[in-house]
Amino acid sequence: MRLTPKKIEEILVQIIGSEGLPLIQNLIGQENVSEFDLATKIKYDIKVVRRLLYTLYNHNLVAFTRKKDKQKGWYIYYWTLLPNSIRYSYFKRKKELLERLKERLIEEQQELFFVCPNDCVRLNFDQSMDFEFHCPECGELINQDNGKERILMLEKKIKNLTKEVETLIEQRSAKRKLVKERARKAEEKAKLAARKKEVKKPVKKKVVKKKVAAKKKTATKKIPVKKKSDKKKATVKKKEVVKKKKVATRKKAASKKPVKKVSTKKKVVKKKVPAKKSSSKKVIKKTVKKKVAKKAKK
Repeated sequence: MRLTPKKIEEILVQIIGSEGLPLIQNLIGQENVSEFDLATKIKYDIKVVRRLLYTLYNHNLVAFTRKKDKQKGWYIYYWTLLPNSIRYSYFKRKKELLERLKERLIEEQQELFFVCPNDCVRLNFDQSMDFEFHCPECGELINQDNGKERILMLEKKIKNLTKEVETLIEQRSAKRKLVKERARKAEEKAKLAARKKEVKKPVKKKVVKKKVAAKKKTATKKIPVKKKSDKKKATVKKKEVVKKKKVATRKKAASKKPVKKVSTKKKVVKKKVPAKKSSSKKVIKKTVKKKVAKKAKK
């Protein structure tokens, strides 16, 4: 369905009313229109303009963006019409009207209606029973209405509306197909682009890897410098501690060794002394024997 300015006015006037016609005319074909500019152009109060705009917004026929005024400090709303949602609301309203006409046709075919001769009211059987078949306004007797003409009128309207709704449904389905095809083509293009990138990626990856490796090497060179210095300090400290321990052990060994020698000497002395005593005893015995032998000879 082609949306002309007149068509848009017809659709929106059904929602807002004739009061909002000048506002609609100023919104058609424009984007981000300030509500204050609309109020000055239409010469309406700002509250009335906002009320009309919010009714359109509730029906999802209008969108807005807000910006803060730096001087005054409050927010200003900028409004734009949404053509796709206007099409959808038109289609929805036509569908609802068709359903209502069908219901009314069924009522006309099934029920009996009574009309006042002065065309004051038209009542069904139950309502006319309540008023005892008298007009509630003028008090005259009501007559049965021949509803054949009404039924024919309703049937014509239903036929026209069904044709219009069918064409709208076909247009909507055709649009959906186009949108799906475009989406499918976009997906295919994206897939092809991704495949091409995958084919080209290995060459790029090698270069990237080399660069990364170079970066990593530089990074590793920089970081271990600090670690080596720390390690060197630790090793120097360890060596100093080890040297101190060795010196301490040597001193202990030096202090312990003389004691061991003295003890060994004492042992040797003890062993030798008894040996000397035994030899001296033997010598004394020999001398004694010699003396005894000499005396015996004399």
